[in-house]
Amino acid sequence: MNDPIVGTARLKRYNTGRVLDELRAGDEPVRIVEIAERTGLTRSTVATIIDELDADGWLRRHDPVGSLGRPAARFTVASERFHVLGVDIGLHRVVAEVADAAGTVIAEANASHEMRDGRELLRLVNVTVDRALADAGLDRAAIAAVAVASVGMIDRAEGRVRVIRGIDAWTDLDLTRELGRGFDVAVDLDNDANLAALAMSELDDCPPSFLTVQWGERLGAGLVLDGRLYRGTLGAAGEIGALMVTDPWSGDRAPLEAVVGAERIDEVARLVAARDPFTRLASELGPEAAAAHVFERANDGERAATEIVDLLADVAARALTPILLALDLHRVYVTGGIARGGDVLTAALERRLTARGAEPIDVRLSPFAENTVVRGAVTAAVRSAWGSAIDGGLMPSARPTGRSSVR
Repeated sequence: MNDPIVGTARLKRYNTGRVLDELRAGDEPVRIVEIAERTGLTRSTVATIIDELDADGWLRRHDPVGSLGRPAARFTVASERFHVLGVDIGLHRVVAEVADAAGTVIAEANASHEMRDGRELLRLVNVTVDRALADAGLDRAAIAAVAVASVGMIDRAEGRVRVIRGIDAWTDLDLTRELGRGFDVAVDLDNDANLAALAMSELDDCPPSFLTVQWGERLGAGLVLDGRLYRGTLGAAGEIGALMVTDPWSGDRAPLEAVVGAERIDEVARLVAARDPFTRLASELGPEAAAAHVFERANDGERAATEIVDLLADVAARALTPILLALDLHRVYVTGGIARGGDVLTAALERRLTARGAEPIDVRLSPFAENTVVRGAVTAAVRSAWGSAIDGGLMPSARPTGRSSVR
């Protein structure tokens, strides 16, 4: 027999979550009647939940607006109630962001690197995390949730990277345990492309189903289907970088990320420049990484650079089209360093994807570019912290503010 008390408690937690979702969804304070309209809950139910949240310190009350009748109070979440940590561990860069309960970043630290020893990289990650926390005036015990992104195929249950190219001994480390030292909460480890997709899902006009291509030196995809991040049974969904394609410059068969990744773009730019040294692309090519230069020149209409971008888009489109057709997806986000490629990249990719599919494909660049993954990690951590708060009853003792005496 079902326990009516348990059922009532679950319903209350569910309704509380819906109210909080509406409070967190926008930047402006909202009234009780507005929340009721958007959630479909009765005004009295919303009012009861708001009263309890307000009394327990989870909300911030704002002055009423308007002059007719009796203006109603407006509310937002109390952003200072807890803090979270998001971390992106990339092949060349580590970024850590500390955010409040509203998801607003209050401190950030990053470090560029060329490390290939996993244990050295782990030390760098911990140093970077501690720098971000110190800047926020917090210690590890004050953090309500931690989400970490890594390149590679992730075993989320074990908290380890199962498959990775480019970092030695990274698969030998129990990353959730090693990175979790000093925190009072478990570390949530996920693939970088998955968290990039999570960041995109927060955009105002994002559709419920879409594909995100995390495109840098490596290539991966994040799938969101009907509003849910899809990882696959073994966590390997989106590992498109390993797809075998034909390199249009050499004619060889190679993994997709080896053909369209930033490192290959650099090689191709120098190859094209050597063959035709009188182009603007060749004359302005310096010793630094050339991918950004290729896209800059292509956006200016330079022929040699435009041809490189067109071929990159053609290779990528051939690999992505079967996925988009099979899953009936019509939106693609490009994230990572290549997202700085600009309109010339999206236009080229959009043309080729649409030509190969039954319906037009909308290709967009991430507004966060190479910071997309860490923004997704912060999003995951904020969601986790709010979920824990709701499950814990949203009592004042559920999560202290956690300010330390760091500064």
